Amino acid sequence: MKVSNERVREVLQSAKKKMYAARLQRTTPYVDKTVYVSWNALCVSAYLKAASALHLDEARRFALRSIDRILAEAWNAEAGLKHVVAYSDADAARRDTVGFLDDYACTANACLDAYEATADLSYFRIGRQNSEQMLARFYDSLSGGFLDAQRASELGSLGVLNTARKPFQDSPTPAGNPMAAIALLRMHDYTGEAGYRDKAEQTLELLAGAAGQYGLFAATYGIAAVHFSEPHTQIVIVGEDETAEQLYAEALAASSFGRSVLKLNFSQAVEPNLPPSLAATIPQLLALQRKTVAVVCSGGSCKPPAHSVELLKQLLAVKDPAA
Repeated sequence: MKVSNERVREVLQSAKKKMYAARLQRTTPYVDKTVYVSWNALCVSAYLKAASALHLDEARRFALRSIDRILAEAWNAEAGLKHVVAYSDADAARRDTVGFLDDYACTANACLDAYEATADLSYFRIGRQNSEQMLARFYDSLSGGFLDAQRASELGSLGVLNTARKPFQDSPTPAGNPMAAIALLRMHDYTGEAGYRDKAEQTLELLAGAAGQYGLFAATYGIAAVHFSEPHTQIVIVGEDETAEQLYAEALAASSFGRSVLKLNFSQAVEPNLPPSLAATIPQLLALQRKTVAVVCSGGSCKPPAHSVELLKQLLAVKDPAA
């Protein structure tokens, strides 16, 4: 017997209503609406990457509002990061819980993502301060790697939670040590400070022999290892005209793993407004000729400037010999 599509829809709609009515008789599952620093910072990075790849302005604005809230409500340059931005229960006791390694590592990466999305140096500066706090609070200077929590003397009595761990395994969110290594490697690219790269290398070396045994759960470690093994490329667009927009669009379209894209106007492309590695090159280049330009830098050196989309394509098509 043939049944019409309309009849099928009616039966399904009736079933849905009955199931929903039955569900309403059950106790609603608890939903934790606590705003955690680490998870929100991860979302900030994801939203900014999606906004760039898919041209989603609303996603970009939402991500920037989110990182601004984290920095306003959970960050202090002296006290460091908290673990929680806001609690879901309005009646819950207010506890300024200290941040864990995940909070610092994810926030450092989110700050760098926000800097690359806006060219606002304040994000870079806070990301650097955050990275320094992360090293001071969690890095094991004797054997390398990062502890997941501050030492017991700083945390107070938390029982077994005071046991020191060095998390490398994703479970399922990205593990703290490889995320910290990624943040340090990115910070090294913007500052040229060898200490960041050295500590990232020591962190990766701890699990180098056993990483393969973790399979999928070593995914973030694998990403960190690629960050370490391949030179990072910075594509900097400086200008305020249509050509600058075209160069920026081409740089974003050609963006791949290990590449970051920055767009600056002429007033931003000055030494006080740039990270150390860029401050050493970009202002000097513009001093010779104030003209819209794209600069491709990697490993502490830059290729000849490109003033057209076609030339930028050619530069990006050439494989870096250091890779």
